[in-house]
Amino acid sequence: MAVIETKHCTVRYSVGTPFEREALTDLSVSIEEGDFVGIIGHTGSGKSTFVQLLNGLLKPTSGTILLNGKDIWEHLKEIRQVRFQVGMVFQYPEHQLFEETVYKDIAFGPRNMGLSENEIRDRVYRAASMVGLKEELLEKSPFDLSGGEKRRAAIAGVMAMQPRVLILDEPTAGLDPRGRNQLLQQIRAYKDENNCTVLLVSHSMEDVARVADHVLVLNSGTIAMQGTTASVFSRCDELENMGLSVPAVTKIMAQLRRAGVPIPDAVYTVEQARQALLPLLKGGADRAV
Repeated sequence: MAVIETKHCTVRYSVGTPFEREALTDLSVSIEEGDFVGIIGHTGSGKSTFVQLLNGLLKPTSGTILLNGKDIWEHLKEIRQVRFQVGMVFQYPEHQLFEETVYKDIAFGPRNMGLSENEIRDRVYRAASMVGLKEELLEKSPFDLSGGEKRRAAIAGVMAMQPRVLILDEPTAGLDPRGRNQLLQQIRAYKDENNCTVLLVSHSMEDVARVADHVLVLNSGTIAMQGTTASVFSRCDELENMGLSVPAVTKIMAQLRRAGVPIPDAVYTVEQARQALLPLLKGGADRAV
């Protein structure tokens, strides 16, 4: 069942001026409930415009956005409720921290939802735990945290609202490899525990390959590809023609296949490569003996 859809959505900026341009063109996308979707595309492809449509931060020039089958713009006074259900984590969200303490920052969204103090407290502690933020940090000023801790606090603030759809725009940008891996694992664990829908916008093909079940590729404001992660990353040449790099391990596996090594197409993570190569290496060792 689709939790959120766009139907024939077009977005134009600076309409009626010499600078008018079309960011999205006749975009129709259906996101299934409980799915984890990676959204990729080169700079200017329309990724950020697309996700900002989904929670009403942008209104399409034409077309319809449906949340649970209902037009989110049908009743303008209810758009705030849409944003509680479709949570958005912007790139570098730590720049949006503003409260006196980390606790208050994470509690800001749930408090605006009109929840009781007990429910707010439960959500704050649960969200902090989900992103690996230690309890002793909750009473500190957010500006006393490290860069990685600020990122986690900002993401926890959106998770605490428990949206049905969680959108993250480049959540690992600027993090070191260890921080990236930890954050991606925590996002995946949050998605699995809450059975919510997650949309991950990223320039990192490795990040998308590691956690996404499906991939949506945008190119010049239109859908260039969509499908399972395996099916999209198997089209290496087409992705590279759009200026996108596929995961490094995918390139290596493709080169091995061209050299005649019997490796399946759906190999796009290091773990999958290990599983594909170990039997071949073992077989070679047995023949050598």
